[in-house]
Amino acid sequence: MSEGNDGLIRFKNLKISSVADVIEKMGEKKFRATQIMKWVYQKRVDSFELMNNMPKVLRQKLSEKFSLKKMELVSTMESRSRDAVKFGFLLHESSHIVESVLLIDRNRRTACLSSQLGCGLGCVFCETGKMGLIRNLAQDEIIGQLIGINDFLEKRGDKSVTNIVFMGMGEALSNFENFRSALDIIMNEDCFNIGGRRITVSTAGVIPSIERLMNEDLNIGLAISLNAFSDKQRSQIMPVNNKYPIARLIEIAKRYFDKTGRRVTFEYVLIEGETDTDEAVNALSNLLGGFPCKINVIPVNPGKSSGFKSPAEGRLETFANKLHQRGLSATLRKSRGKDIYGACGQLSSRESCVRQD
Repeated sequence: MSEGNDGLIRFKNLKISSVADVIEKMGEKKFRATQIMKWVYQKRVDSFELMNNMPKVLRQKLSEKFSLKKMELVSTMESRSRDAVKFGFLLHESSHIVESVLLIDRNRRTACLSSQLGCGLGCVFCETGKMGLIRNLAQDEIIGQLIGINDFLEKRGDKSVTNIVFMGMGEALSNFENFRSALDIIMNEDCFNIGGRRITVSTAGVIPSIERLMNEDLNIGLAISLNAFSDKQRSQIMPVNNKYPIARLIEIAKRYFDKTGRRVTFEYVLIEGETDTDEAVNALSNLLGGFPCKINVIPVNPGKSSGFKSPAEGRLETFANKLHQRGLSATLRKSRGKDIYGACGQLSSRESCVRQD
C-alpha cells in the first residue's frame, strides 16, 4: 500500500481481495466494503464524506487513514473525426504525465490504458519505446485512468467505458502484479463490471509473461504484436524478437487458444516497402495458416522521428484482401486518433512543466 505526501494510504491501491479484511479490522461489518467499492469505482467520489449511506463515525475513520485523491487530468485532445480523445494524467507523487486514449465506435466506448511510464522493449516504430522504461504504474494509476475517462464521459452526458484494451504506454504483462490486481477491480461487479470478453491485453511477445497469464484462467483476449514476417526483419524493428522469435510466438498462441478457447490476435504493422510485400503475404500464410487466429492489419502511424511511411490506403486494403483470400481472418484496422498522436505507437510522456490544456 502506497502512502502519499499527506501520510494517507491511497485506497485505490488496496487489492480488492483485502478491502473486506481492512474494513473488518476497523470494527465494521464486511458488507460495508461493498458499499465503499461502489462509491469509489462506480460513483467515483473523491471524499469519504460523500458516502451518505454509511455512519459518520466510519466515514471519519476512513478519512483519517485513506486518501481517495484522483489523478489530475492535465490535458485532453480530441481528434478531428471525434472518434478518439487523448488524455494526459499526472501520476501520483510525480512530475510525469501518462497518456491514455478513449476510442468511440458506435455504442462502444473503449479505454486504451497505459500500464508503464515508458517501455523497455525498444520497438523502433514506437514513441513509447524510445523513452525506455521509467517505472511501472501502480494499481491506482492504472485504475485512475479509467476513472478519469469515465468522469469525462459523464460530463459529456455519454455512457461509461464498455471495453478495455491494455495497448497504451508500456508492456502490461511486464507489470504483471499491478496489471492483474487492476483487472480484479475492472471485472468486479461492484466496481466497473467489465467482463473478460470485453478486455484485451497486448504484448510484444514476452513469452514467460504470456504463460503466466494463461495460468490465471482469465477469459480475456490476447493480442501479440507480430509486425514482421521473418525473424531477421522482426529483430530489426522489435529487439525482443532476439529472445522470443516468431516460431515461439506462434507456439504460445496455439497454446493460449487450447487453454482458453480464445483466438489470439496478431497485430501486423504495415510499413511501406518493408512489411507490405507479396513475400510478406506468402510468409504470413505459411506461418499463421492452419490454426484459429486473427490478424489486425494496421498502417504504421507517423512518429516524431521514425521515418517509417504507411502504404497508400488502396495498398492497405489490397494487402488485407490477399491475406483473406489465403483463408486467414484478416481485418484492416482504422487508426483512430492519429492526428492527435493518440494512435498505436504514438503515445509518449512529458514532464508536468510542459502541460498542454
